[in-house]
Amino acid sequence: MAKATTTQKSGSVRRQGRRVMPSLRRVARRGKSSAAKPGPLTLGELIAAAYDTAGGEVLEVLRVVTSPQLSKALGRRIVLVD
Repeated sequence: MAKATTTQKSGSVRRQGRRVMPSLRRVARRGKSSAAKPGPLTLGELIAAAYDTAGGEVLEVLRVVTSPQLSKALGRRIVLVD
């Protein structure tokens, strides 16, 4: 039950606290946005995307695939050997 608080002008006023949203609802709401996350990329898909980006030139594809920016984004280093 809410307790009454006395004030100088109006007499007594009921106090009422706000309820916190349950954590289950917060998690469920966040879960919907992460459900649309795409699956992991394969090495073949990365190389195909590099060919599309570089216009089909082999040296440019090599530069894109072995670039430090791509390694940092993937969290792994790609090394191509002859």
